[in-house]
Amino acid sequence: MATKRIAWCLWLILLMPSMAFSAERRVGAYYCTVKFAGGIAYNNTLVQWEGTIFRPEGNFVMKLAGTTDRDEYDVTITDEGEQTTRSSCLADAKPPSIDQFAFMSCSRANEIYEYKFNFDNTRFIRIYKAGYTNGVDNNTDTPAISGGFCTKIQ
Repeated sequence: MATKRIAWCLWLILLMPSMAFSAERRVGAYYCTVKFAGGIAYNNTLVQWEGTIFRPEGNFVMKLAGTTDRDEYDVTITDEGEQTTRSSCLADAKPPSIDQFAFMSCSRANEIYEYKFNFDNTRFIRIYKAGYTNGVDNNTDTPAISGGFCTKIQ
């Protein structure tokens, strides 16, 4: 009988950290500022694609709303300068969740954009996967990776 009580208490203690983590909701709005950007661009002089550094741009607002499932969020991302256009950010065609390491990953616009957020250190990475593979050799659509920080504003 005492062994069962000890086992029960140990199980409860081990369960508490995960219960505490899942109770922490990160509902709200975040302003995300791009601090760096790079990718590939077409060099007309050399007639080839090459790695390059881009001017950091493309700040956005990310909004997280709770769903009926406590571990999932409805996530919308609105690019700076857009008034009403919002894209849902999904993970495997469903609302994303934040894991035990405070990471959330999602994609939008038919998986052209991929995002990874860390809510502990407020960093993010965004990957734009379009361009280049379409076979057009110009700089109207260049793949890029950018990153920066998000600040909770609401």
